[in-house]
Amino acid sequence: MPNYGGTMPVNGVELTYSYLELSKPTGKYISQVILRILNMLLKKGFFRHLGNPCLPGVDMPVIDPVKGKEQFGTYANSCGLLLANVSGKQFIKDGIVVSGEPFMVIPINTEWTNFEDYKASLTSKYRIRTNRVYALSEGVTKRNLNDAHIDTWILKCSQLLFDTIKNKTITIGNDLALIMQSYHKVLQDKYQLTGYFQGENLIGFMGSMIDTDTIYAMHLGYDIAVGTPLHLYQRMMYDTIAYSIEKKVSLLNLGRTAPEIKSTLGAIPVENSFVFFSRSRIFTWLLKLYAKRYHKTPSYVLRHPFKNK
Repeated sequence: MPNYGGTMPVNGVELTYSYLELSKPTGKYISQVILRILNMLLKKGFFRHLGNPCLPGVDMPVIDPVKGKEQFGTYANSCGLLLANVSGKQFIKDGIVVSGEPFMVIPINTEWTNFEDYKASLTSKYRIRTNRVYALSEGVTKRNLNDAHIDTWILKCSQLLFDTIKNKTITIGNDLALIMQSYHKVLQDKYQLTGYFQGENLIGFMGSMIDTDTIYAMHLGYDIAVGTPLHLYQRMMYDTIAYSIEKKVSLLNLGRTAPEIKSTLGAIPVENSFVFFSRSRIFTWLLKLYAKRYHKTPSYVLRHPFKNK
């Protein structure tokens, strides 16, 4: 995977770590300069991320809250900043803990044998909404891009992904085509890529990864101008639910963004947090200041679309 750094021991277990690369495709000049300076430090190995930010929510490390930095051995002092994304939120010795946006997950009901069963479990209000999404996107067809040569979709999909995330600061780097190519090459059939077409025009795609008993929605991109009136975003989400039911997994992880919209599909929040460890007193002080005074996770209203909720 991109940005792979190697492995390091954590409580006697070898875990992978990565080097971060920050990116915000659009934004003010000063923001771009700051990101370039930060990336210079990141490329020198100043900052290490346990796990890989390209696989959010997958194989999250388990950090001993009592041992603190000692559980990392010499690695705790071999880089300026060490970051881990962990489940839940609790005090961790030597660490600065910052809440992350929740992962929105849908437990797949064992009674759902197909998408119609899922719809039947919704209240009338949300079942009508679901039917309306499919009615509005009736002219949109979907194709399995795994069956096509990568050259026929990689540039278009990476551009659609860029257009979708261009106003956000991301940690997966600038080369979105390389990232998607890596998923396709490394994960092979575990990475499912579905394209959405209007005629022969690719207007959106959804990438998902299956890992044991969970499906992770990984990449999503679409033509905003064309897809918005078609409710293409919601259509792709519903199709991913149908795919999860078909594969008989127990959990669908829809990622962090748009929690309120995803809750209308039946997703519930799973708390997670970022833990920073630093050998630098200055960075430690700055991180504590940020966590205490400036960090805020977006607020949202949790919807309950299922019957008897």
